[in-house]
Amino acid sequence: MLRAEVVHLTFKPPFSPGSYNRWIGKLLDYLPDIPQAAISYWNAPFPANAQPDERVFLINEQGLSLSQRATLLLPERVRNRWFNGVARRENLVYLWGVLETLAQLRPPVVICHDNYKFGAVLRQHIDWPCRLVLIQHGLSYHLPTATALPLYSLKSFDVVCVMTRTSYRFDRNRMAAYESLVEILPSMIDARQFRPVLDDEKAALRAQWQLPPEKRIVLSLSRLVGQKGVHVVLESWPEILRACPDAFFWIVGEGDASYKRYLQSLINTLGISDSVRLQGAAAPELTAGCYRAADLFVFPTLVSEGFSFALLEAMASGLPCVSSHQDSIAESYPPDSIRLVRDVNIRGEFAAPIVELLRDNQARANQGRAARACVEQHYSLETLLPQVAQFFRRQIKLAGGVG
Repeated sequence: MLRAEVVHLTFKPPFSPGSYNRWIGKLLDYLPDIPQAAISYWNAPFPANAQPDERVFLINEQGLSLSQRATLLLPERVRNRWFNGVARRENLVYLWGVLETLAQLRPPVVICHDNYKFGAVLRQHIDWPCRLVLIQHGLSYHLPTATALPLYSLKSFDVVCVMTRTSYRFDRNRMAAYESLVEILPSMIDARQFRPVLDDEKAALRAQWQLPPEKRIVLSLSRLVGQKGVHVVLESWPEILRACPDAFFWIVGEGDASYKRYLQSLINTLGISDSVRLQGAAAPELTAGCYRAADLFVFPTLVSEGFSFALLEAMASGLPCVSSHQDSIAESYPPDSIRLVRDVNIRGEFAAPIVELLRDNQARANQGRAARACVEQHYSLETLLPQVAQFFRRQIKLAGGVG
């Protein structure tokens, strides 16, 4: 059995689409002197474009016991009561696989990535010296406090890591039982992979994506779900086109099928199909090129974000960014590096900052340079990787390991 001192519990495996699970996969490579592993759920054929990794343990329904299969037949409300709110079939199968795999690995540190419901169950089953860490990539609690307290208590975790102080305050103000020590570990990015475009690159990248070479490309790259707010920008697009006839809105991402149909209907109704493209998903290895092919990045999220990887990637790529005003975003980036829209879904609010930047080449260049400088100084691997390594080693030492 593989030796691992730090085990990451990430429901999505590192090779699957998604920013934070890919980030966990990179951590396995970035810190080779700290033995790490990941446990994930995967109940499909292994992707042809992914490489098997002995450090990634994949859980599925194969090998379930008769009693486990019988448990899956119980009503969801019963499973919810028995397993601390873990009731969905896939999540419960994953939890069982996690418990079995951890019993074999017996690591001194287990990190739950957003799986805060696992804490109480893990603490019941782990019978060796072990530090339980919760890393919250988003904001946790949306239930009323009285309902959330018994279900989502964090007292089973030794440490809770948040991306920003805003995330901490959001939860702390709603949860009387926020008992664990809290550390702030922002997201980090490989600033060599996500970098500004070179002079001779943009034309080739636009040809690769069959983008109109003479247009000014406004990029949105995210999951296509209503909370990400792409429709807010689409509603403003006719106004943007009147001021900037050469604007082109490039929407990259997949997600909710009904929302995608809604966006297409909106495009048709507004008569803007010649200047908007619903691209679909981009393979992870191609996303860096998407940013370099664009002139402006837009992030109209309607909900609070823990720490957006897409926004971080765009800023590392030297793109000027127009984002909805969220406290976590305002906290993380200086004003000259990003343009914030406070009243995000009031009709037309995104039009003015987009038009202003599309019309002013120098303003775009200045903001893009400020964005890149901010990322290099605060969120690059060189800046944050030693901090993460130090955190891991401290947890290993506190668990009684070598550290």
